Amino acid sequence: MKYLREPLIQFVVAAALVFGLHTAWQAWQDKSDSTIFVSEPELERLAALYASEAGALPGPEDMTTMVSDYVRDEALAREARRLGLDQNDTIITRRLAQKMSFMVSDLREDPVPSEDTLREWYQAHADRFTEPARLTFSQIFFSPSVRGDAAEKDAETLLAELNNNPTMETAALGDPFMLQRQYGDVPVRELARQFGVEFAAAMAGLPASDDWQGPVRSALGLHLVHITHKTPAALRPFEEVRAEVKRDWVEQKRREANEQAIADIIARYNVEIEGVE
Repeated sequence: MKYLREPLIQFVVAAALVFGLHTAWQAWQDKSDSTIFVSEPELERLAALYASEAGALPGPEDMTTMVSDYVRDEALAREARRLGLDQNDTIITRRLAQKMSFMVSDLREDPVPSEDTLREWYQAHADRFTEPARLTFSQIFFSPSVRGDAAEKDAETLLAELNNNPTMETAALGDPFMLQRQYGDVPVRELARQFGVEFAAAMAGLPASDDWQGPVRSALGLHLVHITHKTPAALRPFEEVRAEVKRDWVEQKRREANEQAIADIIARYNVEIEGVE
């Protein structure tokens, strides 16, 4: 017993214990690293993924293929990590950041807004719940690439003729056009997509009329337009869009909470940029 009180003996015993524990841990680690364990929950996840894509449960051959693919991917991923291929890889960094962002989002419960809160949101974001103006019209196209500088003058000349002769046949007038000559009850925002923002803004400012109007400039050229019907933009009633209002409000609060959580994570680190004091 007196030898056990000797500092040197105690040091040797402690070192032996540490070495033994390290050896045991390393053996377990090596075994763990060399073992690909496909758990029952993982099998259930693979089966559920197959069912969601194929619309039916996987058969034995399908499960064998999926497990084989899983083992292949896991083995390749482990070997890549062993070789350090995951270091300094922008794609992997972004993927991990994305997964962390998703996890931050999943950990938070969505807030429950009051009725007054939803109505305030509805009023403050009325543009989101407003039906856009709609137009029914015909158009005649004048191509600057075909007519050059004469396109605008030609359009103005034809405009006067059309309004002096309302029964004039228009099907063959103007230049060939890749889009439609007639549009029925089309939203102004759809006009912006097809003809450009300038054309859509000009059309939104024109009234329905028995006369032809224009020329209106688009991203494609010049147009004479005959607007036969115009439905003005209208805010949809709160009761009709309440579910949309709540969804928008919750999404906004979720984004704000996520950004704050991410900011809190970033604040845990000191950022140093080489060459910048």
